[in-house]
Amino acid sequence: MQREFTEVLYELFVRQNLSLSHSLLIMSRKPKKDRVKLAAETIYSALERGSVFSSALKICDAVRFDDVYISFILLAEKNGDLKSTVSYLKEKLTRENEQSKKLIGASIYPAFVIVLAVASSVFIGLYTDTADFSLLAKYVGVFFLLCVCVYFVIFKMLGDDRLCEAFTAVDFLLRNGIELSEAVGCAVQIAGPSGSIGKIFENARIKLSYGMDLQTAFDCKDNRQFSEIFYYADTGGSQLDLFSRIAAALSAKNERRRTICLSLVEPVFIVMTGGFILMILMTFFMPLINDISWI
Repeated sequence: MQREFTEVLYELFVRQNLSLSHSLLIMSRKPKKDRVKLAAETIYSALERGSVFSSALKICDAVRFDDVYISFILLAEKNGDLKSTVSYLKEKLTRENEQSKKLIGASIYPAFVIVLAVASSVFIGLYTDTADFSLLAKYVGVFFLLCVCVYFVIFKMLGDDRLCEAFTAVDFLLRNGIELSEAVGCAVQIAGPSGSIGKIFENARIKLSYGMDLQTAFDCKDNRQFSEIFYYADTGGSQLDLFSRIAAALSAKNERRRTICLSLVEPVFIVMTGGFILMILMTFFMPLINDISWI
């Protein structure tokens, strides 16, 4: 819903060049009553009472705006470039939505395979006299666990690009006049404050605030690609497009990985399902076939 709200706001506030209050007023008067309409009503009322946009977002109950969203709006209010920030947030949420669609699409086939395999196992258990339900449950459990593990791998490979998004955010903030250490600090929320990537950005923010160079701040000893880019940025002073180049390289790398992953999903689950059904047949149908052959 956060994405839907931003898309409508982008259309009115950025593309049609209306004022923020007027855009929210139009959104609040749309015929269809949904959470976007309710959110616009709440935020517009708060602005009319003298509140700033970022504070109004915090008190909005109809649509929950996360800390990253509010932080960017707050910086835009300080910097005076709210329209470019709304455009960036719209693009960011669109990218995240596309990744979610890819993940859902990749999970449809595995889910179908799991349901089909379990249903065939239940059929065998109900309509064969030789079925051992305890053994059948073990087979189903092992197969289900294997499917979960494979799905987890797919999720990791098709999941959100937090590192890429963090570098993209830093690039956007730098282009809008935000100081380097503050821009890197804002990316911590995107990278995940408690995760390893978030800690890298937080440590970099602290080091940059003490005047250290980019190579030292990001501790690039284990990553030759980043080390070289940061080295030339530090020596040549070309920091303006540095983070966008890093984000583009990460995006291309992630896209290649996703292409390989998606091409392997179907054959992997076909092999897994074939092995599972073959095991079921060997266990429960072979005794029946042997009995018939003796007859």
